[in-house]
Amino acid sequence: MLGSALNPASVAIIGASDNPHKVGGRPILYLKRYGYRGAIYPINPARSTVQGLRAFPSVAQTPAPPELAIVAIAGDEAVAAVEACAARGVKVAVVMTSGFGETGEEGRKAQSRMLAAARARGMRLIGPNCQGLANFATGLVANFSTIFHELEARDGPVAIVSQSGANSQAIYTLLRDKGISARHVHATGNEADVTVADLAAAVAADPGVRLILLYMEAIKDPSLLAAAARVAKERDVPIVALKAGRTASGQKAASSHTGALASEDRVVDAFFERHGIWRAGDPQELVAASELYLAGRRPSAKRLVFISNSGASCVMAADYAEQHRIPLASISDQAKHRLRGVLPAFAALDNPIDITGALLGNPELFGAVLPIVGDDAQSELVLVGLPVAGTGYDVPRFAADLATFQQRYGHAVAVAAPQASVRSEFTKAGVATFAAEGEAMDALAQLADHAAMLRQPAPAPAKQMAIGGQSRFLNEAESLAMLAQAGVPVIEHRVCRDELEVRAALEQLGSDVVLKACSRDLPHKSDHGLVAIGVADPLAEFRRQRERCLALGARFEGVIVARRARGGRELALGARIDPSFGPLVLVGDGGIYLEALQDFRLLIPPFTEEQALAKLAELRIAPLLRELRGQPAPDVRAFARMAVRLGDAIVAWDGRVSSVDVNPVMVFQTGAQALDALVESRADD
Repeated sequence: MLGSALNPASVAIIGASDNPHKVGGRPILYLKRYGYRGAIYPINPARSTVQGLRAFPSVAQTPAPPELAIVAIAGDEAVAAVEACAARGVKVAVVMTSGFGETGEEGRKAQSRMLAAARARGMRLIGPNCQGLANFATGLVANFSTIFHELEARDGPVAIVSQSGANSQAIYTLLRDKGISARHVHATGNEADVTVADLAAAVAADPGVRLILLYMEAIKDPSLLAAAARVAKERDVPIVALKAGRTASGQKAASSHTGALASEDRVVDAFFERHGIWRAGDPQELVAASELYLAGRRPSAKRLVFISNSGASCVMAADYAEQHRIPLASISDQAKHRLRGVLPAFAALDNPIDITGALLGNPELFGAVLPIVGDDAQSELVLVGLPVAGTGYDVPRFAADLATFQQRYGHAVAVAAPQASVRSEFTKAGVATFAAEGEAMDALAQLADHAAMLRQPAPAPAKQMAIGGQSRFLNEAESLAMLAQAGVPVIEHRVCRDELEVRAALEQLGSDVVLKACSRDLPHKSDHGLVAIGVADPLAEFRRQRERCLALGARFEGVIVARRARGGRELALGARIDPSFGPLVLVGDGGIYLEALQDFRLLIPPFTEEQALAKLAELRIAPLLRELRGQPAPDVRAFARMAVRLGDAIVAWDGRVSSVDVNPVMVFQTGAQALDALVESRADD
């Protein structure tokens, strides 16, 4: 059905205007200008012609049912127009009009009526409150943006799909500033029906598309976006996405802008990484690496060589690389020997490579150095910094040499030069260019990191989990038992319901123990003073906790007597079912700091131990998880193994468990154990 949105045989414009600069006039102007070959039906009961085309009083009176209709009239008339389109057999309606779900309750009701009319006849609805669609391969420009009037559009290899119309144009303009054209520029607005994910899947299947750029304020159906990512990955088409609403303020603004409900931000991070989607922070970052992506290089690693005719640039590049964790490639002794033979005696032979100001008098230096770097096979990325070039420099030769190197050795290559005239020579040679060295290094690093992400096996389509019904907490003993059955190591403990059982537990576990009340009615025991560590009289503590539990009106299901864990590092582990994104696993700093410092990462199961370890390495406390001042490192691999097993378990429980909180997990020099657990299960379990 969305094929009708991108290449319809006929288009009706309801609210068609003879003025090409009004919302109802722009689409007609663009359809004619950009070579649309289908039938165009202006709908305007007050005119016989519009912009030189025969006009029709209503959509019911066109010679044939339009395949796509643009609705450019307001309020109740827009709702009536959608109803008329659905009755006429229109396949897709693009509603440009605002004043619906983004405005409040009355607007949401009108939008719901509009959607109901479309769905009743199987018509897809784009918008309302959207700028429209543009496919420059077919000339279908059902869009009222000014930018296509001011900046003549050309077909290109990029697809832009944006919830925001204004942002779609900003992204388009930034691309054009880089000399890159877009084939698709689509805006979805309020997304009453068709979403960014729907159109992303459609453009991912277009053989002319080699890069997809997305802007979203909400992800209504993650499974659709995951499906689009699978199609794109199969075609080696990278997806870079800007998901707004990272903060509470941003989420509130998103709601007022398009009526979007934002998702928890770290869940989005985990979802994007899982499906090979690179997340950008702003429109500039969204397009920054476009030239590199379109060059088709997919680096197998991230080792960078920096070459410049400026010693200062070399020093700053080394600093920048270290600060941003971009590894500088090693230069082998053999390569240094060869460099010594071509560079001036005072040149630095290590990486960064300073070819010095001698480049001005000897333009062959650049072409002599590049093959040495390529033959050394120690790098995947090359950045050339030319802070000074122009008159007296053979820049066209440098560009040809770098283009030849790029083709011969397969490196991802970029040039950083502040002079536009210098950059233009490299652009003509097919080399990615940047004004600033830091921007270029970031883009090359992004390309390498994204390539590594895309090399991960594609996840299987997620199974939908039923998570309806009331939930209930299990007591700690039941929770620990569930973890143990799932293969997650738990602390040795006994559940004691009377003093005789406490004595027996002490005989088995020793006197260095922890006592905790066990009641499903009191999931947070420490809040009620029901956790005791290293007590002098365990029997008296048992009685106190029993009395306290009963005084609180809670069911008393015993006291847990657990062996006290010493000499480890506390981490946290958790899992839950997100209503939109499905199963998630949390790894992070543990104990009382988890909620206060929010130092955690999320993974979508199933995942591997290596992926869990990579997430631990991203934590702020990561340096504390390594060997430190002679102290052995905690066994984080054992913790990663626990995370994998918990991830497998939350999937296997198939919605019967909605959340698991394992905090703390004590990670020892060898091994790790869950010290506490809280499982929330469904009431019908």
